[in-house]
Amino acid sequence: MQYYTLVNNYKADSKEIGVGELYEKKSKFFSYIYPIANSDDAKKYIHDIKEQNKEARHCVYIYSYLEDGKINIKFSDDGEPQGTGTKAIYELITKETLTNICIIIVRYFGGILLGAGPLSRAYLNCARLSIKQCKKEQIYKYIHYHTLLEYTDFSKIKDKLDEYVMNNQVIVKNILYQDKVEIDIHIREDLYKKIIEQLK
Repeated sequence: MQYYTLVNNYKADSKEIGVGELYEKKSKFFSYIYPIANSDDAKKYIHDIKEQNKEARHCVYIYSYLEDGKINIKFSDDGEPQGTGTKAIYELITKETLTNICIIIVRYFGGILLGAGPLSRAYLNCARLSIKQCKKEQIYKYIHYHTLLEYTDFSKIKDKLDEYVMNNQVIVKNILYQDKVEIDIHIREDLYKKIIEQLK
């Protein structure tokens, strides 16, 4: 199965990669999307949003992350009628195979009950507003590669290596300049053989 995540297409200096704001019968909904790698990341963002919105009636959230090749999903409707807060959002991110994200939606109650259907749509539409600000990106598996090179050899491949990094095909973990150049990189699994051949 191929998985995707959402990346920042919003503001370069923001922790959140997307935000949304929706008003429905005097209730105010605010959504936030954060990139995560594990449940600890998500819990931190949820805690921070709750602290910043202590007057809010509900703080609904859903987060998903990959671990050992499997998707883990956690969610809370935070006191809303069952299925109205996260069910439709769960179906959306499952259909799109989105993971490594945390979606938090804060609701300030306006005094008018919305009913299950309109309430569920309000949460979903608010989440969609923040998702629209993001860019969908495929999640790739990477293979670790480590080697030692003479300085003359490294100078021959440096420009090509920089090109791979710019195109998100290679992640540089470490380069040490000692007697030789020690390279510690991760190469996209689907391009591994091709890149190794080109580097050699």
